[in-house]
Amino acid sequence: MTVPDLLPPGHRPDYRRLEKVLTRSGIPDRVPFYELFIEDTMVERMTGRSVSPAAEVELYYRLGHDYCNFPPETGLHQTDCLEADDTGVNNAAGRREWLDGDHGVVMSRRDFDRYPWPTVGDWCCERFAEYARHLRDGMRLVIRPTGVFENVRRLVGMVPLSLMLYDDPQLASDIFERVGSIIHGVVEYTFRHVDLGMVFACIMGDDLSHGGGPLVPPAVYRRHVFPWMRRVAELSHSHGMPFGLHSCGNNTAIMDELIDDVGVDAKHSFQDGVESVVDFKRRYGDRVAVLGGIDMGHLATMTVDGFRPYCREILSACMEGGGYALGTGNSPATYVRLENFYAMHEVGFAYGRYGAA
Repeated sequence: MTVPDLLPPGHRPDYRRLEKVLTRSGIPDRVPFYELFIEDTMVERMTGRSVSPAAEVELYYRLGHDYCNFPPETGLHQTDCLEADDTGVNNAAGRREWLDGDHGVVMSRRDFDRYPWPTVGDWCCERFAEYARHLRDGMRLVIRPTGVFENVRRLVGMVPLSLMLYDDPQLASDIFERVGSIIHGVVEYTFRHVDLGMVFACIMGDDLSHGGGPLVPPAVYRRHVFPWMRRVAELSHSHGMPFGLHSCGNNTAIMDELIDDVGVDAKHSFQDGVESVVDFKRRYGDRVAVLGGIDMGHLATMTVDGFRPYCREILSACMEGGGYALGTGNSPATYVRLENFYAMHEVGFAYGRYGAA
């Protein structure tokens, strides 16, 4: 089901729409769209092309987005994933992967010493020029690094990491330090070696919580994760760019610190069953920009006739006062109904205008 003709007459991309949202510095002409990423399978399904920077940029443009994401490479080779048949409606014949939380590739001091820790270099941003070359006039790139905790969790495994934090805290500290220095180094290198005239924001993905709260005690984040995240935020701010965070789950226990101490300018990832984007906007919208929030469950299960009014209600509640971009609560996964995903964009174009900007 390739992308239908969603763009209204006279549509022109303008990255400043999303920039105004991320910085809460004004009201754009309409609510912009935002996605952290779009799964490769979905890029191929919606474009009819093999995934590539050119295909990604074209898809973002055809959906009405004013930007495309650029994910710098970290070089961190993680543990093998578990696999099963993907029963999602858009990839029923394929396979789906998830992390093996019981095992990792750095579970001991010996593993740490033998692991091929990468040295930052040109390879981390070598595809940047290809993304930039395919941008339409008015589009810019968002640098999208992965986060420290997410990478540590993938290297060690969630269960071994939980035990290591108590049984061998020095090893855990050394792993966080090494990964943090690599993530920060990759972002710093990217900022120094790419054409920043094509970039306007940095948004990191780092899942810190489940539905009930943080995955580890907040003190672990304060010691091992937030300092590195703060350094990336400061790096972004030093170049005059906002810093956003994608983090799944219930982050209420650490949200104030993320905003006030880390320096997060925008928050992404919401679930109606945990904290709806509407509730979050009412609670934090005067302090941080709000991105996405259209619940994944509704995207996957609602009929399009029921989904449209739901989407319109979310848009109406969140667009007031600016500081909001419309999009999914997480990312367009293979189980999302494409008719609903497209309807979300149609609703955004139809009802997301602010009038005179």
